[in-house]
Amino acid sequence: MTRIITTVLFLILACNVNAETRVTQQPFKDIAVYPSIKIPASAISLNDAKISAEVSATVKNISVFVGDTVKKNDILIELDAKDYELNLQRAQVALKGIESRLKLANYQLKQAKALSKENVISDDVLRQRSAEATTLQAELETQKVAVDIARRALNKCQIRAPYAAVVAERIAQVGELANSGTALLRIVDVSLVEVSTKIQSRDVVSFEQTDSFQFETFDNIYPVKIRKLSPIIDTVQRNREARLVFTDKKAPSGSTGSLVWQQTQAHVPANLIVRRGGKLGVFTLQDETAKFVAIPGATEGRPSSVKLDLDTPIIIDGRYSVKDGDKITF
Repeated sequence: MTRIITTVLFLILACNVNAETRVTQQPFKDIAVYPSIKIPASAISLNDAKISAEVSATVKNISVFVGDTVKKNDILIELDAKDYELNLQRAQVALKGIESRLKLANYQLKQAKALSKENVISDDVLRQRSAEATTLQAELETQKVAVDIARRALNKCQIRAPYAAVVAERIAQVGELANSGTALLRIVDVSLVEVSTKIQSRDVVSFEQTDSFQFETFDNIYPVKIRKLSPIIDTVQRNREARLVFTDKKAPSGSTGSLVWQQTQAHVPANLIVRRGGKLGVFTLQDETAKFVAIPGATEGRPSSVKLDLDTPIIIDGRYSVKDGDKITF
């Protein structure tokens, strides 16, 4: 009987001892981590265009090769312009003819007005001369437009660079018939290059709160900054496109890599996250009592952001055995 009573007393004392758990703690600010986010990204040119023929003609000469750098208005391709030269000459000859007829009509109208004042000719004849002059004046204006159109068509036989660029692709060949709309060259503007990436909804807040970004390729790192985060959410991927601009040197257009930034929200290290009651969270210390703080969206094996004051004590040693509400000793 004495042995039984002794055993019971020992168990009671053991329970009382275990009621106060011995742990260690550190302020959140001392153990907080700020993990980086790394997502796929690419450098793209804002001007990546296929240069097409605007008139139909045979390709006479291609002045550039792939990799060549061209300036704005440099001649890229020349088309056979003979037919367009003849069309312009015909339009100019027709214009001179109308000008001569109009000159005569104006002279006849002037004479008719003088004779009308002397009542030598009728009003009908005067109106006829006036109508002839007006009609020829309209024809003259129409023909001037025809000359301009013919000149523009002739000028289009010289295909020029719309902006400074690098030749990325030669599509046409000398001797080919280029119809209007036929793609002849592809040129890329290397001065206007941006980084394009897709931001998942869970990363939007962190993305907008950060002001330091890097575009990392396999061989270099480029500092960039946000230009625009699209307000449109992709209905399939549930992400938003972001565009960033280079703040120093630019990556070559077409480069692929990753956009990297460090989060500003303090995270609990993965090894301090424990599971209680089917939830993941962290143990804090309040008035010498353990308090379990659940972290919504936490994932095992990954740091998780939590809204805690940076001075909040976090239980380190003893976190696996402690329970919510346990009295703590040190």
